[in-house]
Amino acid sequence: MPVSLTVKTVVYDTYSVSGKTLPDIAKSIKKSGPKDPNDNKKVAFLTTTELECLTAKGKYVADGKPKIDKKTGWFEVTAKVSALKLILHTTVKCPKRSVSGLSPRSLIEWYRFYACCLAHEAQHLDKAKKECDKIAKELNKLKGKGLADTEADALKMAKEDLMREINNHIFVDRDRLNEVHRKFDHSSHHGEKKGALLDTSVG
Repeated sequence: MPVSLTVKTVVYDTYSVSGKTLPDIAKSIKKSGPKDPNDNKKVAFLTTTELECLTAKGKYVADGKPKIDKKTGWFEVTAKVSALKLILHTTVKCPKRSVSGLSPRSLIEWYRFYACCLAHEAQHLDKAKKECDKIAKELNKLKGKGLADTEADALKMAKEDLMREINNHIFVDRDRLNEVHRKFDHSSHHGEKKGALLDTSVG
């Protein structure tokens, strides 16, 4: 497929949390944790994804032979993608794993919670990647049209039209990725159904 997707290594952006007990840690997360843009609530972990499309560096070619417009005698050319790169960037905002002052039992619960959260965030990336694969297939089908008195000019216009179509598509797709994250968090209660909830009653 001419449109290719590269998934960049996840960037982990950490923030510090502190406390001698798990309720203290929970308070620290509420104070310093990232805000989920979908429900404006502070969360412990937050995955954000951005799809970059290298439209200007893409390669575009004529799709079939040019037609001649009967009314004007001009060339009508259709352009398609021959090579286009998409890059998925992912950042996970998360607390630093190392905390000092917790009791051994509390530390075990903290590590359990942390591992469940990371597993939940990894699912966010999987779902974003699947959506980006769909986007790549859609971009692959896009065509551009050009009409001019020379074949070369018609092709140039068709390529420019195709690039506009791609950029419009990508602009709309930013919301699509965000919607994927929103739906997943809503259905999983931010991973709480799979254990991504800190049990602050552990002492």
